[in-house]
Amino acid sequence: MLVAVEIILSKEYMAPLHLQKGRDVKRLLQMLKQYLNIEALKSFLTKRHGNAGRERYRRAGLTASASFISKALTLVISFVSVPLTVHYLGSERYGVWLTIGSLLTWMSMTDFGIAGNALVNLLADAHGKEDKRLAGQHAASAFWALVGLSLCIGGIFLFSFHYIPWQEVFHVSSAVPGAELSLACAYSLIFFVVGFPLSMVSSVYGAYQDGFMANIWNIAGSAIALISLIVVTQMKGGLPQLVLAISGTRTLVGFANVYYMFFRKYPWLIPRPSAVRWSSTKHLLSLGGNYMITQLAGLGIYQSQPMIITQMLGPSYVVIFVVTQKIVTLPIDLVFMGTAPFISAYGEAKARADWGWIRGAFRNSLIASLAFGIPAAATIALVAKPLIRVWAGSAAVPDSRLILWLSLYTLIGVAMLSVGQLLCGLGRADILAYSLSLCAICTIGAGIIFARWWGLGGVGLSMALSKGCTATPIQLYKIRGILRANQAPALVEQPSVV
Repeated sequence: MLVAVEIILSKEYMAPLHLQKGRDVKRLLQMLKQYLNIEALKSFLTKRHGNAGRERYRRAGLTASASFISKALTLVISFVSVPLTVHYLGSERYGVWLTIGSLLTWMSMTDFGIAGNALVNLLADAHGKEDKRLAGQHAASAFWALVGLSLCIGGIFLFSFHYIPWQEVFHVSSAVPGAELSLACAYSLIFFVVGFPLSMVSSVYGAYQDGFMANIWNIAGSAIALISLIVVTQMKGGLPQLVLAISGTRTLVGFANVYYMFFRKYPWLIPRPSAVRWSSTKHLLSLGGNYMITQLAGLGIYQSQPMIITQMLGPSYVVIFVVTQKIVTLPIDLVFMGTAPFISAYGEAKARADWGWIRGAFRNSLIASLAFGIPAAATIALVAKPLIRVWAGSAAVPDSRLILWLSLYTLIGVAMLSVGQLLCGLGRADILAYSLSLCAICTIGAGIIFARWWGLGGVGLSMALSKGCTATPIQLYKIRGILRANQAPALVEQPSVV
């Protein structure tokens, strides 16, 4: 939606509507019909634009549109899963399910950043240089590195699983059967290990500015997962069955996605062992190391709260915080989906030295983010309590302090998303690494202290205070210097949102 605003307000798409004074309504309707018919829509969806800058906007618009559909389905699953599961699982077992998800997210960092933005940067650079051979080497090196890591992680879990006291890890009472908890953890780990190499799929699509393809596959996986979830909840399945319904179905869809991507969409990226190059692996590890630090810091900022709350306040409080966080921080997710497609576009434009387009796209992205995010955050803050009461029940309704601090955190996050995405697209993972690491340290430390003093409201305060005082000023200062150092004239006419 945010990208659509930028496209619609660009000169190319607005020019036909500059009617001279005195044109009648009939003329306007004829022009609308011309530009909004099926053939025009088909052309926008399938026909490449001859102008490189416009083509980046077109692909970003497609990706953002598919992202919103995918996110909408994910939200449907969230809204459906809470009332379906929390009432018969109970707050403690449901809190365990949420915590398992947080632990798996932490464990995903063991890819050393290879499958994320490091791969996006290298493939986008190769795409900008139109070097398919180099792209194939990067893809093969990333795939087999992930396979090797997957085998190592699987071996570690195979030998250590029975020695881990899962009930103590999750801090649960005897009301949660040990066998059920162990089986749920086993299923989660199996799907995690099997799906580990599949994590590169979205990065490949994103590097070629075809992120809408990744979202289409996500939509398919989410739809199947929703059907499976409904079946399991109707049968009153426990934690293991819920893991099978969500993770199992998505893993199967992931395998189908990998086949399509390598053998249908990008055959030059088929991960042949002979295409693996140490130079590509070294670049991935070097760049991925900074991104891994960034990812770990991001987990500290965004995913540490369930563990902190579990240990400081008890697992039953996790539900209150997670439900509130999902609703109040929704504008960050929506703005991210609308602007994330520009990450790979920045990388491709950098390879072509198109700094004029980069500056224009960054300006438009920032303006559109603020124009949408600020009203959305204010509106959600006003309706959060009654919405949570309807969605998850009165037991999950938070106090006003938690909503206040999470809303402030959301406003800061919306404002800084475009800055972080530009840094990612330009490959400046070093700046992100140390700024977000400092933010994570402050978030976790302050969260532990403030949770003891002010409960859930203190956890929200720690998030807002840490982000506003650490990562924000550092990133703003650095991005200003980068743009000033590249004051090249624009190579293409830039659309404007003003």
